[in-house]
Amino acid sequence: MKTESNDDGRSRRWDAHRAARRRELVKTAIGAIDELGPQASMEDIASAAGTSKSVFYRYFEDKAGLQEAVADRVLRRVRRELVAAVEDGEHALDALRRMLGAYLQLIERSPNTYAFVTQDFSSDEIRGFFKTVTELMSQSLADVLGEAEKTSPSEREAVLAYWPHASVGLIRSAAETWLYSPPAARPSLAEMRDLITGWLAYGLAPSASLPTSPSSHR
Repeated sequence: MKTESNDDGRSRRWDAHRAARRRELVKTAIGAIDELGPQASMEDIASAAGTSKSVFYRYFEDKAGLQEAVADRVLRRVRRELVAAVEDGEHALDALRRMLGAYLQLIERSPNTYAFVTQDFSSDEIRGFFKTVTELMSQSLADVLGEAEKTSPSEREAVLAYWPHASVGLIRSAAETWLYSPPAARPSLAEMRDLITGWLAYGLAPSASLPTSPSSHR
């Protein structure tokens, strides 16, 4: 006679097996997307992963479900890298520069996967990711403004209310333009990181005005 505890144990093992299998499929899907491009079909992804399209549909229902699962995996890693960048920075601008470096490094390393997970901005995962970026940048900017003697309380409040949201748009647009430009005609990753940091901190002032520290070069 089956006992309830035995049934619960089997159920937990099956759930663990399904979760592990799902993680494995997401990992192989990322590899396939990196190779095939962001417009790859479910059939193409499944074939590159060495399995059938029906298996992917069983675990993800449709391509949108796979996109959400890939986005969750990729963006959790990015969040960790951005948080670490902020924590490792010696001062606010250093933290901002490190955060931008981590972001640029990610999209340069896996451009097809980045395009795959960000092509639908209506996704909760994607919106949540850029919300996290905005929050991290808000704290960095608050630190910068706190150190600026000429910043009045009203100016500080206005900047913190609007600047981080506008900056995320600037970062994403500049980074993606850089990513999809011919490699020979674009700045290096470090140069692009410093350019964006300068634009955010000083507008169109020369980037030479940026403070430097040995730890800012990753």
